[in-house]
Amino acid sequence: MGLDETWVLSCGFFSILGLLGYSMIAAGAVRYKSVQSAIITILLGAILTIIAFFITGYAFAFGLDSNKFIGKSLFAAASFESTPNKNDYDNFVFQTIAAIFVTSIFAFGTLERSRFFSFSFGVVILQGLLYPIVVHWTFGKGWLSLFGFQDFGGSSVIHVFGGVTALVASLLLHERRDQNGKIHPGIFPHHAPFFIGIGTIIVVVVQIIFLSGFNRGSENYIKGLVPVNTFLAASFGGLSSYVSYYLKKEKTSLITIARGALAGVVAVSASANDIQLWAAAFIGTLAGISYLVIQLIVKRSHVDDPGQAVGAHLVPGVLGTLLYGILSRSHGLFYGYGLKQFGIQIVGVLSIAGWALLILVVLVPLKGIGIFKIKPEQESLGIDQSYAGGEAYVFNDQTVETKSLLNSQKKSIFH
Repeated sequence: MGLDETWVLSCGFFSILGLLGYSMIAAGAVRYKSVQSAIITILLGAILTIIAFFITGYAFAFGLDSNKFIGKSLFAAASFESTPNKNDYDNFVFQTIAAIFVTSIFAFGTLERSRFFSFSFGVVILQGLLYPIVVHWTFGKGWLSLFGFQDFGGSSVIHVFGGVTALVASLLLHERRDQNGKIHPGIFPHHAPFFIGIGTIIVVVVQIIFLSGFNRGSENYIKGLVPVNTFLAASFGGLSSYVSYYLKKEKTSLITIARGALAGVVAVSASANDIQLWAAAFIGTLAGISYLVIQLIVKRSHVDDPGQAVGAHLVPGVLGTLLYGILSRSHGLFYGYGLKQFGIQIVGVLSIAGWALLILVVLVPLKGIGIFKIKPEQESLGIDQSYAGGEAYVFNDQTVETKSLLNSQKKSIFH
C-alpha cells in the first residue's frame, strides 16, 4: 500500500468521527425529551446509508457501464477493482462517508417530529437512488462534470443537496408543539448549546480531514493547499459570525462561533483546491455572516430547523459554489476568465437543488397517508417517551405527565 493510499484511508477513517459530531449537534438542538430519538435518527440514518450505498448507490454513482446521467454496474461491490490507478474500495469508503453527511443533514429537518419508519424509508430512497445520481453527475464523469461544473469537496453535492432535503422535510412536518399541544414557532431553545458547540467543532475538524483526502485524484489538487485554505475559511467564518453577533447583541455565543466556522468550511469546500489563501479567508468571512443573516430569517419564518441545516449547510454551500466562478485561479472572473464559469456554477447549483426536491415524491405520499409525522399527543409527550423507551435525562423533580398523554404512546410503526 502506497503512502498516498494510506493517507486517503486514514482521512476516511478519521472522517467517520463526523457521525459523532452530527449526533451531538442533533442531541443538543432538540428539547431534553427528544435527545435519545435525535441520536437514534442520526445513527439509524448512517446504518441505512451504508447498506443502501453498498447495494445500489455506489453503482449508480460510479458504475463503469454508465452514461451521462447514471452508472449501471458495480452493484453490491461486484467487480470492484484495486489497482494503482483505480481503487474502488478506497473510493467507496470516502463516498459513503460523504453520503452519511448528507443523510445527517437531511435528518436535521426531521428532528422531534418524524417516525423512524418513514425516515428510514426516505433514507433508503435518498441514498439508494437520488443522491448517487447527483454524485455521478459531478464526480462520476456525468453531464455536469462534462459541462464544466466544479465542486471539489461537496459544497453543492453534499451540503446544498442535504440542505434542500432537510428544508423540504421541515416544511412538510411543520413546527414542533409544546407540552400543551400548541405550536409556537421559534420559541424552543436548544436544550444543550454546549453539545452543539462541541459537536460542531468535531464536524469542522472532520471536514478539514475529509477534504484533505477527498477527491485527491483531481487534476487541480495541490498538496497542502486544501487543508490551509480550509483552516483559514473555518477561522474567518467563526470570527466573522462571532464579531457580527457581538456587535448586534453585545453578547457572545458558543453556537454562533462554532456554526460560523462550519459555514466557512462548507463554503470553501467547492474551491479549496483552486483558490489563493486570501480568497479562502474572504469566502469564510462571507459564509460566517451569511449564517447569521439566514438564522434571523429562519427564526421569523415558519421553518422549524433545530439543526440549522439551512443556515449552516444549504446557504453556505450555495455561496461557496457560486464564488468558485469568481475566485477560482483557473476559471474565475477575478483572474480574467469572464463570467462563463459563474454561469456554469449557477446551472450546477440549480440542477442539484432541483434534483434534491424529488425527495418530495417520497415524503408527500408518506404525509398523505399519515405516517410521516408522529401524532400531536406523542409530540407533546415527547418522542423519547413515545418511541425510544424513555427520556435520556431523568430529573428528580420532573413533573408527572397527564394520564391522557402517558396512555397515548405509539403502539406500532403506523399509529
